[in-house]
Amino acid sequence: MLPANLQLSQKETDLIKNTEWILSKHVITKKVYSLFGEISEQLKVEVQPFNYLFPENIINQSGKISKGENYRLLPYVILDYPAFFWKDRIFAVRTMFWWGNFFSVTLHLSGIHKEKFLSDPGLIFPFLREKNFYISIGEDEWQHHFEPDNFVEAKNISIAEFQKIAGKQFFKISKKIPVSEWNNAPEFILDSFREIMQFLRISYPAGKTDLLPGFPKAGSDL
Repeated sequence: MLPANLQLSQKETDLIKNTEWILSKHVITKKVYSLFGEISEQLKVEVQPFNYLFPENIINQSGKISKGENYRLLPYVILDYPAFFWKDRIFAVRTMFWWGNFFSVTLHLSGIHKEKFLSDPGLIFPFLREKNFYISIGEDEWQHHFEPDNFVEAKNISIAEFQKIAGKQFFKISKKIPVSEWNNAPEFILDSFREIMQFLRISYPAGKTDLLPGFPKAGSDL
């Protein structure tokens, strides 16, 4: 007889006999891919007037859609657009579907891109509070969950606390809706993306020239 720790409960036995749920998972994941593919095309239109905000060649970039099975033991699908990942400098907008949890849209900045858009924390903090963004307070920039040790609501912190957060190595702001609001996901993603674009424009208005020493001009791919 199998040891107790290897035996299946009745619920587990029923699951391994049932193929419908795993086939449904594949269908849903395919739908997420299709949804993110359509949205990425809309996002490309949204960024056209604001190319000065981004590293070079963003107009020619394709959104990257990827999936995995084990973010905190659960499947996920991610759309990265626009996204530039370097070891010491990151500029990315990441849209995520996390099974059983949420859709989220996150701006991720580090290195010179963080310095560019966070040069005046006092200017951007009121906007984040007004638009009900979450702000990352975690130590691991690759964590996406919204537990209290990773994200806090901007409205629940002070400007002094925000300035301390802005001084970290990376900076992330995010919004989410539960996966149960599937039908509202396209509108939520587009609205959140537009708010992120607004945040970037407030942080770095067109024609701004007071760049940091050695900072590349707008449009550079550094």
